[in-house]
Amino acid sequence: MKVPLGLSFHGVDEDIDRAEIRALIDEKIQKLESVCSYMISCHVAIEQPQRHQKSGISYRVRIDVRIPPNHEIVVRKDPHKGDLHDPLPKIIREAFTAVRRQLKEQVNIQHRKVKSHTKGEVKFLPDEVEDIA
Repeated sequence: MKVPLGLSFHGVDEDIDRAEIRALIDEKIQKLESVCSYMISCHVAIEQPQRHQKSGISYRVRIDVRIPPNHEIVVRKDPHKGDLHDPLPKIIREAFTAVRRQLKEQVNIQHRKVKSHTKGEVKFLPDEVEDIA
């Protein structure tokens, strides 16, 4: 990457091992770079919007990746009712999986590995087709 990783924590408890989280994110970014070696930047924001034990410890992860020419991939993993107790590493892995999938699609488009649909027009219809309609 041309720009170093941007990593921010907002409202996250101090008992979270930030070095472990950073190592996981670095590992996932290496996998992204294997898909797209010309990434410009990646910013990861981790938030803990609420801390109520009844509703669970929820985390929100947002990943913003930029690739040339002026493409931006943004994935936001919000807590849902069923995954309020999911650990932060699992949420980070799921978010990076979504980014990787979108990044692969964009790289395939850029390298023209996606079939383009050709446009055509009908000049005439045979009489038999008109009789059927």
